[in-house]
Amino acid sequence: MATAEGNIDDASDSEDERGGGSSRPPKARPRRHQPMDDENSVIGGRFLIAGGLMLAAAVLPNSKLGEKMEPPEPEATHVESFAVGSKSTVRITLVTADYNLLACASEQAFDGVHCAYKTPTDAWPREPNEGNDDANNKLNIVQPYRTWYDNKLVFVAGLWSRPDVAFRLHQEPALGILPDKLARFAVECQLKFVGRMDAPKLRWNPQQSWVDPDGPAWVGRAETCKLIDEPQ
Repeated sequence: MATAEGNIDDASDSEDERGGGSSRPPKARPRRHQPMDDENSVIGGRFLIAGGLMLAAAVLPNSKLGEKMEPPEPEATHVESFAVGSKSTVRITLVTADYNLLACASEQAFDGVHCAYKTPTDAWPREPNEGNDDANNKLNIVQPYRTWYDNKLVFVAGLWSRPDVAFRLHQEPALGILPDKLARFAVECQLKFVGRMDAPKLRWNPQQSWVDPDGPAWVGRAETCKLIDEPQ
């Protein structure tokens, strides 16, 4: 026979099993892993990286660190400092086709160097003891060039006779090849200035007309030349 106490205990146990009457909180169920959480994290990370790159692009070029990372620009060509008898280092951009393409016309000669033409229609007369122009790589022939990278006009004699440039011409002969198919390169030459042409004519291609430069032009004899890297 069941006692009253026994009945009370049974009832209490039944309520505990049903979850009623107990003071203990129910156990929390573990939160399921949501794929969306990973996707949001990835997207957020990408935005953070993109923002960092944009900030670096805006700040670095104007910072001292940006100045150290960027290659320095070549020194400008100080044409205003040229003088007869002085020397200067000049950087020139060219292709091997320029050996045959570039020409100037002037009746002036300086220290034995002169243009290939005396006038636009008359070639410069050759001296009896003067060698063949092509045999000595235009040692005494003045040609017009543009400096790299500031595009200043300068007239130079003997550039192709310097060993490094002569070897480049030997490696990459230009005959029968369109100039735009040839690799452009840069040279750094030490020039000794021998004079200043008052009113020369020049042309960049035999198929073009002669043109007048903007004012007088300095003439330098190439004493040394070396090939240098030209940034793209």
